[in-house]
Amino acid sequence: MRGEKGFTLIEVITIVAILGAIMGVVSMTIIMVMKISPQNNDWAVALRQVQNAGYWISRDVMMAQSVNVTTLEFLTLEWVILDDDGNSANCTVTYQFEDMSDGMKRLIRQKQVGDEPEEQILIAENIYYDPDGDPSNSTKVIDYESPTLTVKMTATCGETTVSRQYETTQRVPTSE
Repeated sequence: MRGEKGFTLIEVITIVAILGAIMGVVSMTIIMVMKISPQNNDWAVALRQVQNAGYWISRDVMMAQSVNVTTLEFLTLEWVILDDDGNSANCTVTYQFEDMSDGMKRLIRQKQVGDEPEEQILIAENIYYDPDGDPSNSTKVIDYESPTLTVKMTATCGETTVSRQYETTQRVPTSE
């Protein structure tokens, strides 16, 4: 029937081949996105842990009148706080590592103001800390040369490791 219109076999095969190629590209893209997302999530989690630790340490160092770097507590900072009535109280902040597993540690911040109860908060998890290990892979680089504290934080999540170095200078005059 010559009057009927439709697609020829060659046109149908061509369309199926083009659609197959497009579907192949789309499926490969979906597979790559699904594969990369967990890696990006691990990187974001590790980076957030390092940034959180760097924020808290930098914040406290800027207020500190006394900085003490030790392997037992990792870092101890002291300063004087004035309340609304003008009374002063000593404030001590200590950063310590708490064991998790496989060299991973939690960074804990303990704050004591005068005779008030001690406050303790979790600053970061999955911080790699090995005081005797390779300094390029560990949160080992901590150095204080008045009035500047330099600390390198390294966090791991999944297969991803993130390191950042923070350099903070005290705002208050040192008590030396």
